[in-house]
Amino acid sequence: MTLIAAYAAIPLAVALGTYRGWLFQSSASSNTNIAVIGLIALVAATMLAEYAGAFERAASGRDALRGIAYWLGAIVWVAAVLRLVPDNRAGATVLIGPMSALMLGGVFYLSRFAGTCTRFWTAAIMTATRMPVSPPISGSESPNEMPAGSGESTQAYRVDIAANTGKIALRLLGGAAAFLILAQVLRGTSYDGFSTGVFYLGAIFLGALAIRSLPSRAPALSLGSDGISIRRDLCAIRHLSWAQIMSFEMKSSMGNTFLVIHVGDANALIAQCGLISRWIMGQSQAMFGSPVRIPVAWLKCDRNWLWQKTNELLAASRASQRSPESNR
Repeated sequence: MTLIAAYAAIPLAVALGTYRGWLFQSSASSNTNIAVIGLIALVAATMLAEYAGAFERAASGRDALRGIAYWLGAIVWVAAVLRLVPDNRAGATVLIGPMSALMLGGVFYLSRFAGTCTRFWTAAIMTATRMPVSPPISGSESPNEMPAGSGESTQAYRVDIAANTGKIALRLLGGAAAFLILAQVLRGTSYDGFSTGVFYLGAIFLGALAIRSLPSRAPALSLGSDGISIRRDLCAIRHLSWAQIMSFEMKSSMGNTFLVIHVGDANALIAQCGLISRWIMGQSQAMFGSPVRIPVAWLKCDRNWLWQKTNELLAASRASQRSPESNR
């Protein structure tokens, strides 16, 4: 709704600015860069919303035809009205207001088309491949396992897997360095100022996350009787019960290994998250076949051990659910 409101407000603002004469002032040229960056941000937000499933799914070809139809409508409107309106601010408002609305309608549908094409492209080019898993190597690193005490049920068994904070911080600092490089590239260009400030803020944000992740002692992953708990910076979903989990897979993408957790109702799980998280999980769904995947490199454990342990606990959970039914 916020995105649609932005698309509706911009033509009204353009019409008001035309009628008041603000768009024709000599000082207005200094705001051209901000307008260009704002339009790029609007297109990016539309593509992000399409990725996240914020809009009702439609055929991508239909979105492209609608976008072209809106732009043709803008051209027809200008050709039909140009000689009929008076040569003053009111006439310019009648000409530019509807034209900007039609042009933005075309931008909206073509941005949706671009988002759909990008999603298909990532699914086709960057789809993760399944990795073979072997038994864990003897003596390999494994987390602290906390079995139940004497007299307690074995369902109280819990495994806490620590985060590889060094690698997490290194990745975040790498992202911060990339933002700083982009900010330096834009310095001295016509896009200096606003865009440079955005990149600096992004670098500060990622740097702060990197520093914050170093002293954290909370486990990255906890495997317990109630399911799997995941640290926030690894996944938007904080907890999955064993009943929600269908199976596990090890997959590789772009040189990284991931523990893919297949869930029963992926769409319902994605719908619980915010806009950005829905986009990330939707991309994961397209690439890995599941919205939930954990980067194994960010965990202090052997990937073969992790594969074996998660499947053992999942099987134990299913067996414990079948036991009461078999006793009836």
